[in-house]
Amino acid sequence: MATSAMQFKMSCLKTLTAVEADRNRSNQHEFQGVAALKSIFGRQRLSCSAHFSIRGQEGLSSAGLTWYDSREKKDHRSPEFRLYFQSNAVMDIAQEGDTIVIGLDQNDNIHCELIRNGSVDYVRYSHWSTK
Repeated sequence: MATSAMQFKMSCLKTLTAVEADRNRSNQHEFQGVAALKSIFGRQRLSCSAHFSIRGQEGLSSAGLTWYDSREKKDHRSPEFRLYFQSNAVMDIAQEGDTIVIGLDQNDNIHCELIRNGSVDYVRYSHWSTK
């Protein structure tokens, strides 16, 4: 349930860009690999499952994640990390400007919680987001 605060041992707040949220701009289903995500996932490829939810609403949606270097086979290029996510009900309604909290709970489960732009929680947390 996403109606109460989650306790993360590590997390990242990220404002969604058009290419991360708008299927008309990109159908890649990826979050840009900002520094805070690198501190959570490191520099090694990782595939796992995550729980997606919407802040203030009941229910969870599970989907696979893959953390990877999009340039891993290009030795002459610097790393460019991405967090790929499978289609799911939460991200299907995400929009540019919404905030996503990506974090590890106390049992190392990954949660991705969407905070809709304009919601009470969005106003509270949006000034901490990173692009």
